Amino acid sequence: TPHRDYIRDWVPPDPKSTALRMHFTSRAKPKEDPRNIMVQHVAVGTWYYKVPPNATPKDWLRLRQDCHEMVYAQNDDDDINAKVPLRSSHGKAGGLNFVDNYITIVNDRPENSYPNNDQNEAPSLYAIADARHQFQPDFFISCIPCFFQENGDLNRRVGFTQAPQHYPEYQDKFDYLDNNNAQFFRLNAMIRNCCGGVSSCGTNGMWQLANRDNTTIWQRRLKRVRDRDSRLRTELIEREQFHTSCKIEDTASSLDRVLVGEYSHFVNRKLSYGMSKSPEGFLGAQQRWVEGAITLCLQWITQNADAHGQAKRNGPLLWCVIIAFAIYVFALLRLVTIEFTSSLLVQIGLVSAEDFDHFIRTPLSPLISKAYDMLMAVRGGHSPNSYSYKVYEDMTLQFIVWMGTCFLCFVALWLFTTMCRACRGFVVFPNEMKWWGRLVISFDNLTYWVWFWTSFFWIGFNVFLATTPSTFHFNNIGMMSFMLAATILNYALIISNSMRFSIMESIDANEIAFLSMDNIWRANQLFFMVGPIQGFSVFTGTKNFLSYLLYGQDIGGWAGGDLTQVSIAIVKYWTTTLILAAIGCWVYLFTSNPTPTEYQSRRPGCIIFTFIAMDVLHPCIYLWTVGNKFTSDEAAKMTMLQKLSCSRWWKAKLAAVVLNETTTNVFRYVAPTYNFMLPILVFYNASFGVSGGFTLVSVGAGH
Repeated sequence: TPHRDYIRDWVPPDPKSTALRMHFTSRAKPKEDPRNIMVQHVAVGTWYYKVPPNATPKDWLRLRQDCHEMVYAQNDDDDINAKVPLRSSHGKAGGLNFVDNYITIVNDRPENSYPNNDQNEAPSLYAIADARHQFQPDFFISCIPCFFQENGDLNRRVGFTQAPQHYPEYQDKFDYLDNNNAQFFRLNAMIRNCCGGVSSCGTNGMWQLANRDNTTIWQRRLKRVRDRDSRLRTELIEREQFHTSCKIEDTASSLDRVLVGEYSHFVNRKLSYGMSKSPEGFLGAQQRWVEGAITLCLQWITQNADAHGQAKRNGPLLWCVIIAFAIYVFALLRLVTIEFTSSLLVQIGLVSAEDFDHFIRTPLSPLISKAYDMLMAVRGGHSPNSYSYKVYEDMTLQFIVWMGTCFLCFVALWLFTTMCRACRGFVVFPNEMKWWGRLVISFDNLTYWVWFWTSFFWIGFNVFLATTPSTFHFNNIGMMSFMLAATILNYALIISNSMRFSIMESIDANEIAFLSMDNIWRANQLFFMVGPIQGFSVFTGTKNFLSYLLYGQDIGGWAGGDLTQVSIAIVKYWTTTLILAAIGCWVYLFTSNPTPTEYQSRRPGCIIFTFIAMDVLHPCIYLWTVGNKFTSDEAAKMTMLQKLSCSRWWKAKLAAVVLNETTTNVFRYVAPTYNFMLPILVFYNASFGVSGGFTLVSVGAGH
């Protein structure tokens, strides 16, 4: 019966022989009228059940069996019993909350109680494995110790553990769309784990759930939709542990734990094997993640987030990070756009100009003068484009003051955080710098979609340089040094961190998950591929938020196939456009009859844009040829004219030429090769400097 729950319990014949118990739960999934909006409250077209005032958790399953559909023009005027939606969340989070509530009832049964009341009130562990993932035998052995301190006591500040997602059927070299999300799990997550800031990824996670008041299994929530008399009222819903208000319940629930001061543990081992639907399904997941992040961000900004308890009260902590970031951006823009020779503290009157000159300018002036003389000696003296000493001194002093101000702000934050540690029994505020680190990571999880335009900008910038002669004034030796340093630092960061964490894992579990060159290459590909998906998701995510806010619509569920098809179409045509545009730039360069100077100016843009097109060639060909079935037997029966007019033959040939191990081995080293070659090319042709330098900073290794 679709509108009724199906639950089965297994207990061994001798209950005392083992503590193992198994429970199968299948939540009700009634047929709903597609004409009605799928909402989270009781409305026309939704199913609900009634809860009398004296109901207890033991009555919960029985009450759910007696459910009804709200029918138009047939009002239920029962003012005594509360109406509770049968499915306040149609997505994954609703199922997780249903199981959590059911296990709570099971644990309260007399036969499952411990003699010691402290054990009955202890937290519980909740492990999640999606339908296509299978825990390995050592999953629990590896994750459970993370919830305990070295002396064996339970660490209640550990909110959850997270193991990476691993799909063994896709090797790195053939994972054309980065289905394994390797760089995140093998590098980014390891770095974030230094402060306990890894967010949950849904599956392969284990949560520590605190003991709650089990005298009731329902809770009150303010309705998002006004009643007919234009008043907002509260409604009764089933108790929720995991967020049901967006498509990324894992990130939303992780944010709750960060706001209350808890942290996570990332276990970098292949403790769960997954069976992926298809590599292109990862593109659909990208769209879902961005839509969820936009929705969750707008919910917190507008104070409509579905947070719980202390996490909701600690919401201003997230605003502290937002304000600090806004101030930093403002200070950075002020640094590069406004000429000033003193500190902001002098301008607002906190420090006198005489004290600033005495303690800052006077001691620094000799050092700046020596640096200026050394630079002039390296350059061989002044040139027509050289700065005067006064400009150089003011510019250098301005930068030093800005850096010093940032350092002082960091020290002030550290002192204030240390003071809060001594008063943590009275104030709820970050009492360690790692807590601030976790808040910054959460802020990034909510707002990374804001930078979707960067891939468009850098592609457009290189197209502009490839088609329009441009003139820049800079020293090519200085630019070469800057680009070479940026490249070395990028790769040094990746290699050192990856090796350090890999050595740690090899010592701990004799297992290595090393970041390969394929993973770095796929990450660079992803930067240029998903820009259009993220841009499209900005509109769909905003639409979802408005539906959630204005109509109370349930936006926590999704149809994976629909998202995947839209994402595939976007990426397929976008990458094709990039490849054709790169070819068009070269054609235009040779057919526009440029002067020698114009040719030298435009050629670097064509070369760099060609490298970008080569980065996306693999996924482009894969998306156009995936699912193409053309056998050698079919080819043998066709004439050459038939083959040339057959699209399946062309797809098979393209896949054979591009999607093979030899071509992959060549392409994956193209990106690091031109990253190191660009600084040398700047020395040969200064026009590579602006385009290549900023491209390295924005989309370099490890972006």
